[in-house]
Amino acid sequence: MIRKKATLLFVSLIMVFVVAGCSGSNSNKGGNNATPSASTGGSTQTGTPEASQNKEPVKLTFYYGNVPLKNEGRQTDEVMQELEKRLGVEIEFINQNADRFKLMMASRELPDIIFTFEEDYKQLIEGDLILPLDDLVQSKGPDIAKNTEALDYYRKYVSADTGKLYLLPMQVGATKEMVSKVPFTDYGAGYLTRWDYYKELGFPPITSPDDFLNVLKAMQEKHPKTADGKKVYGVSSFVEKAGWGLYPFYVQMALSQGYMDGPGNYMIDANNNFYNFLAKEDGAFWDSMKFFFKANQMGLLDPESFIQNLDQYQNKQTNLQVLSGIGAWWQAGANEALAKIPDAGFVTIPMENHSIYKTNVSVIGKAGRAFAIAKNSKNPEKAMEVLNYLYSNEGMNLLTRGIKGKQWDMVDNKPAFLDSFIKARENTEEAEKIGVTKYAYIYGLSDYTINSDEGVAFDLNSESIIKSIEWKDYQLDYAKHYGGDYPGDAIEKMAAQGKVNLLVYDTAGSVALGTPPDDIKRIDDSIKDYMWKAMPKVILAKSEADYETQKKNVINELFKMGLDKSKAYWDEKWPQSLERIKK
Repeated sequence: MIRKKATLLFVSLIMVFVVAGCSGSNSNKGGNNATPSASTGGSTQTGTPEASQNKEPVKLTFYYGNVPLKNEGRQTDEVMQELEKRLGVEIEFINQNADRFKLMMASRELPDIIFTFEEDYKQLIEGDLILPLDDLVQSKGPDIAKNTEALDYYRKYVSADTGKLYLLPMQVGATKEMVSKVPFTDYGAGYLTRWDYYKELGFPPITSPDDFLNVLKAMQEKHPKTADGKKVYGVSSFVEKAGWGLYPFYVQMALSQGYMDGPGNYMIDANNNFYNFLAKEDGAFWDSMKFFFKANQMGLLDPESFIQNLDQYQNKQTNLQVLSGIGAWWQAGANEALAKIPDAGFVTIPMENHSIYKTNVSVIGKAGRAFAIAKNSKNPEKAMEVLNYLYSNEGMNLLTRGIKGKQWDMVDNKPAFLDSFIKARENTEEAEKIGVTKYAYIYGLSDYTINSDEGVAFDLNSESIIKSIEWKDYQLDYAKHYGGDYPGDAIEKMAAQGKVNLLVYDTAGSVALGTPPDDIKRIDDSIKDYMWKAMPKVILAKSEADYETQKKNVINELFKMGLDKSKAYWDEKWPQSLERIKK
């Protein structure tokens, strides 16, 4: 996840690793403090195929991740146009949609390149829907092949027990040490709200989620409707069963308690401690259910939270119908709408004695997501060339920095963004036209890793860049209020003073877990389906007593469905996985 850059759109482009959940990433980082010994980058020479191989552009389709591109189809930004020109391809992007993807799998007509989530790994492999990639990596993927440790893990643990390489790790190569001291411009995950409305209330203390709800209620009472008459809600969420899962309903609480989403129904902390969040009644998930229950009781909850999709949720944010946000990458439209209002913009509230998420990394790639090539692809070799480019120095430079000589160049023997680009990206439309960091969700390497040709990280958002940003008034006001020069600086100073915990997570253990057996997968899948039906009953309970009854009924039903068996399996496998990554 994920730092906000200079402009409102730039926020949405860079903050895409969600905690993701976001994941994720989510989410993008400064990197000049990374250590060269950790390099996994490929060479410039192997990044681009010979132009003579590509007299006519090869048309490919690319199924994109669950932080959608603004528009599907071919992209018109400078970065992607340059990539297409260098590789001799035309790429049609298809945004992630669970129902559409199921139909694709059923018809056996999949996009050439697939960004896939772990819930589909087994079906894709055992259904013979994707290609084994060992030979293609050897012939067309020299930069991918350099990531031997990650590939070995994927052959052994992420292959449905075939021992073959079907899936490619993404965002490979970063360690917690690389990012622990890297300055971020801002922190965009957790409890977000409008700074102008908070200032209007006189900055009432927010030291707990309950305080946050009380502040939202005060805001709602002052601003019950939007300028065009739409009802304003304090809290909203959305349903995306694939990719995001239950995440939007628990992530704020989890992060503030020092946990992020882990494998299955688990949460992990920054030291790789873990727990089953459905079974633990005093943990982040059930605390979140209580939070949403209280929001509903206070008249703050958007009643469509359980039926709307991500696009509808984001539209409400853009229409300024929601007073809080989950992650800054979903607030870009709202911030655009607020651009002309003094002191207006969404910010992350740093609750003292709580945790704030910085990012998550893994030397062997992001957990729960991978690249694949469809068996029905008519151009698998070209698809592999495109994927290989995402792991090369040249390709990573293009995606993270733009075109050399236009957006960045070597200055005093070091790579640096050009002043003209820094100025240009302050304009929303210009940032969209350029496309730098727009494709952060599909980096082959982490942008914290070292470009082996230069000895510095791919990402160029160092302190000098931070100082050159033209900050918005609300960002400077926010920073000053919390004791910093800019938003990220304020959070980091609070962390240095011990007021908040600023956390970086290592998710390598989640990769090394492997694929669960069919009986465990069936239990976990049935539990997920059940929770979508059960969760509204808990949150929409009529009273405190009814809430406790509904909660108890749900937990009892989960154990009847086999939660104890699933929990026993994962409780055994997680420590084993942690031991694997230590070797």
